[in-house]
Amino acid sequence: MDVTERQLRAFIAVCDEGSITRAAARLFVSQPTLSRQLVALEQALGVALVERLPRSTRPTTAGRTLLDTARAVVAAHDDLVRTARTVTSGAVGELRVGTLYSLSLGILPAILADWRSQHPRVQAELHEFRHQEELVAGLLAGAFDLAIGPVPEGWTGGRSRLVEEEFVVVLSGADRRTPDGPLDLADLRDDDWVHFTPGNGLGELLDAACARAGFIPRAALRTEQARAAVEYALHGLGHTLVPRNIVPPQVAAHALREPVRRDISVYWRGATDPLIRSLLASVTTSGR
Repeated sequence: MDVTERQLRAFIAVCDEGSITRAAARLFVSQPTLSRQLVALEQALGVALVERLPRSTRPTTAGRTLLDTARAVVAAHDDLVRTARTVTSGAVGELRVGTLYSLSLGILPAILADWRSQHPRVQAELHEFRHQEELVAGLLAGAFDLAIGPVPEGWTGGRSRLVEEEFVVVLSGADRRTPDGPLDLADLRDDDWVHFTPGNGLGELLDAACARAGFIPRAALRTEQARAAVEYALHGLGHTLVPRNIVPPQVAAHALREPVRRDISVYWRGATDPLIRSLLASVTTSGR
């Protein structure tokens, strides 16, 4: 059975107008075209839908029975078309975003707020990870639509750079130093540090920065969260190294003489879809 939306519209118009002539005018088609559509529908359904009278038409008992269903099908078709247009414009839908814990507290809130201010009918579902390897594995497995974080080496999918993230030292609350310029990490070699749990990418970054300065940081405490590390540092448990964008404005954040930075990008598998394009456009227009 092959029933088309045009055939249903022809049937509805003939029932509403009581005339093939008026129905054809309403649909802006010729009378022969409308008649063929109506006959094709009757043949597909195996039943006469309209009784042809000398000066008018009227639905048969079968036609009256099927008319409401035909209207519902046409209305559903129209609703599908309207929804598809909003989806393809990136104005509606749900985008699944994978990211790192530190970015959820740093740059991501502002990015998503800007995006939703321009597209209030979109939604985001966040998947947060401790380490870049977990983030990349989730993206490749299809757990979410795009990732926001450092682009892995050898990435062959799509990408768009967002921002360069700078790391700063928050000194221990027990430390009485008041630096008036960038810090040398080597000067902190003998101090305690608020470190990160094994497998956390921030911990690997701290270890690498300290290794370049010639020492291994002595961990007084390890935590999962960058924002928690700041609080532990302020309470005197040790220094910590975190992204500048997660440090509260009232807290002193000290730059390093040898800067520690990482590029943050949006990256995805395959081709972009409308929601990804809308997010990228939002990031571009917001100046990030």
